[in-house]
Amino acid sequence: MASKKSKKKADFKVMDPAGEQKTTPRTAKIVLFLFGVGPLLLMCLFLFSNGFFNSPG
Repeated sequence: MASKKSKKKADFKVMDPAGEQKTTPRTAKIVLFLFGVGPLLLMCLFLFSNGFFNSPG
C-alpha cells in the first residue's frame, strides 16, 4: 500500500535572514488590486461628476 505524505500548511509570513518581511502572494494581490482598480474607480467618479456620461441635449 502507498503511504500518504503529510502536507505542511504554508506559512504566510516569509522572513529572510536579515529579519525583513518578503512580499507574499497575498500582499502582492492586494497591491495589484489597489493600483489596478483604484485609478479606474477614481476616473469613473471624476467623469460622472463632470457629466461625461449624460446624454447631450
